[in-house]
Amino acid sequence: MKKVKLLVSACLAGENVRYDGKNSMICEFDKLKDTFDLEYICPEVASGMTIPRDSNEIISQNPLKIESKLGISNEKYFMKGSSIALSLCNKLNIKYALLKSKSPSCGNEKIYDGNFNGTLIDGMGVTAKMLKNNGIIVFNENQIKSLYKAANNK
Repeated sequence: MKKVKLLVSACLAGENVRYDGKNSMICEFDKLKDTFDLEYICPEVASGMTIPRDSNEIISQNPLKIESKLGISNEKYFMKGSSIALSLCNKLNIKYALLKSKSPSCGNEKIYDGNFNGTLIDGMGVTAKMLKNNGIIVFNENQIKSLYKAANNK
């Protein structure tokens, strides 16, 4: 049986690409490899951001304003990373993505409020929004059961 293609945040696969130089590897990772044809990306690193890097939060959505904790504007990196992720999905015909929750790039339900105080608000990261707006179904690491259900009902 042909595996469903899945874009995965590289940090969820155990790659040390998070802003703090660590990863967010999920325990279900090996099982994912059995079911899906996985393609990894960290939109922030793909855009040229360093590891480690200062944490960033979305300050405003319209106009898009993303800043590091030190007040440095980084919208260009986040937009470039989202474009790279979308291009990869289009090139490989990927229709599903498993992205890191709460991230200013990858969060698909909640993101930090832009005040660097740990407060979450409803919202989407730049890459998650770009993928969703282009027909890719986005899940986070807390929605893996829903991902399997969606992929099996395709």
